[in-house]
Amino acid sequence: MKATSYVSLFLLLLLVCTAVTGPRASAADGSGDVIRIYTAEDLLQIADNPSGNYLLMSDIDLNGVEWPAITFSGRFDGNNHILLNLNKPAVSTETRVTYDGNRKTYDTVFCGLFALLEHAEVKNVRLLGVDIFTDIEADCFVGGIAGYASESTIENCEVSGTLRLDVTGKMFGVGGIIGYGNSVVRSCKADVTLINIDKDASTRDEEFLGGICAAGYPDMDGNTISIKGFLSDHGYVHSGGLVGMYIVYPKRFQRDGFIKNNTLEGFITFFEDNTNRRAYCEKQCGEIMDWVFSDSGNVYHFTRDERKTYNVNLLPHGDCKDPTFDVSEIPASCTEPGKTMHMCRTCGYTYFDNYTLPVHTPGEEYTTVSESTLTEQGIAEYTCTECGTVFRGYLPLLTPTPTPLPTEVPTPTAVPEETSTDSADRSTPASGETGTPEWVLPAAIAGVCVLAAVLLFIVILRERSRRSRRSRIR
Repeated sequence: MKATSYVSLFLLLLLVCTAVTGPRASAADGSGDVIRIYTAEDLLQIADNPSGNYLLMSDIDLNGVEWPAITFSGRFDGNNHILLNLNKPAVSTETRVTYDGNRKTYDTVFCGLFALLEHAEVKNVRLLGVDIFTDIEADCFVGGIAGYASESTIENCEVSGTLRLDVTGKMFGVGGIIGYGNSVVRSCKADVTLINIDKDASTRDEEFLGGICAAGYPDMDGNTISIKGFLSDHGYVHSGGLVGMYIVYPKRFQRDGFIKNNTLEGFITFFEDNTNRRAYCEKQCGEIMDWVFSDSGNVYHFTRDERKTYNVNLLPHGDCKDPTFDVSEIPASCTEPGKTMHMCRTCGYTYFDNYTLPVHTPGEEYTTVSESTLTEQGIAEYTCTECGTVFRGYLPLLTPTPTPLPTEVPTPTAVPEETSTDSADRSTPASGETGTPEWVLPAAIAGVCVLAAVLLFIVILRERSRRSRRSRIR
């Protein structure tokens, strides 16, 4: 065989080795960079990658979950799922500058599902059963979706529940969707009870409260807001059905905004304990510092309820003299959580608690995500027979297989010394008893490659030797 033939053979073997032992194709599922969220543990991992692209795949109960303060700059698509019982969100350690009506600045902390949103997108999430109670000695804003939002978009989201801020500070407020900010809020719903209590009567603070945003210059389009506001302040009150104070910041910044097609229903009950009273409270914006927005298509059913008694903080149901409650259970459905309703017989005040996740009816067919073991339940994906939602559920644990009892105890028989089988032979399984070990194929291929290389080397040496003899003969 000529040297060129051996070279060709060697290259062919090398190609085979590369094809067999090279990297395999990835098992991509077409998800790209989308990170799917199924559990509260998955959701908590947003804090480790706050610029990611997330898709919520199931309803999640956050009751008792220590929720971190996240500065989010990614994309969060709730996929029309529910986040239930947000009741322990942390306050951010990060601060941002906020502005009062004189454009005086404050270093402020924030609290919400996202403590801060910056160049982010949040959409299609239902935040139900919210029960946020922040008690702090600092300048602070609280919001359902975000405590602070800058250059972000919040679309088709829902917030339902109670947000309360008890505070000692100079600049603070509560918003149903945003605490403070300048983002776009579009096609959202809020059914919120907002409570703001100023704990320091000696400081002339700046206080803000709004059904969508406490203070800032958000653009608002097509939102439906139901607000019950309770505000007890010993400084300057800025409260509104949509925005507590509409202010463009910083000074000399120019823009064109919009407040359009929003529907508001509700009231704000407040007191302003201040001899230099301003008492801003209006259906749209409590105080407007900059008329730089278009205003059209809005519908308001709003009541301004100012009180002049300053020694008792204003709270829901605080006026009822004989509170007696009837309690009834509202069961969960496919699309709505279960909850307990409490209604006062005396005044009709109603509140809800004990929220539970929606309940789906699984079909008989399912797709296994992970197999069950003896100690850990597997996970399967089911399709609800009522609403068609795909959801995850647990598979039952495996049942241990009982060890069969022997029917006859064999009698040991000594093996003659001269015919005893070598221990190595006895330990070697018979052909076909087990599968081929995984290392055998790669080892064989590697051996072939080495053999081909050696063979090529020998051929080259022989060829050089033959050429040398020919040159001596000549």
